Amino acid sequence: MLAEIIDIKANEIELKLQEEDISIMYIIQHELLKEKNVQFAGVMLKHPLIKDYILRVISNKNSPIEAVQRSSISALEYIKEVASICKVALKNELMR
Repeated sequence: MLAEIIDIKANEIELKLQEEDISIMYIIQHELLKEKNVQFAGVMLKHPLIKDYILRVISNKNSPIEAVQRSSISALEYIKEVASICKVALKNELMR
């Protein structure tokens, strides 16, 4: 994944993300919206053929960069948990 800061303010950040699937962006967005200090988190597909996305985050109090970092870590833990559950289910299915 390639990430580039397009715009940053005290309570707002806009990131350009490339070479990633939008489902990962939606998981990060979901984790961002769980945070009580995040007022807005949105993902937009800039162009369907080149997989350019814009992630915009507006925070009430805390730094939006910190919110993105925390949410990315939380999303990674969630993805690892889903992968582990799938691995066990597939292993059990193959042993039948």
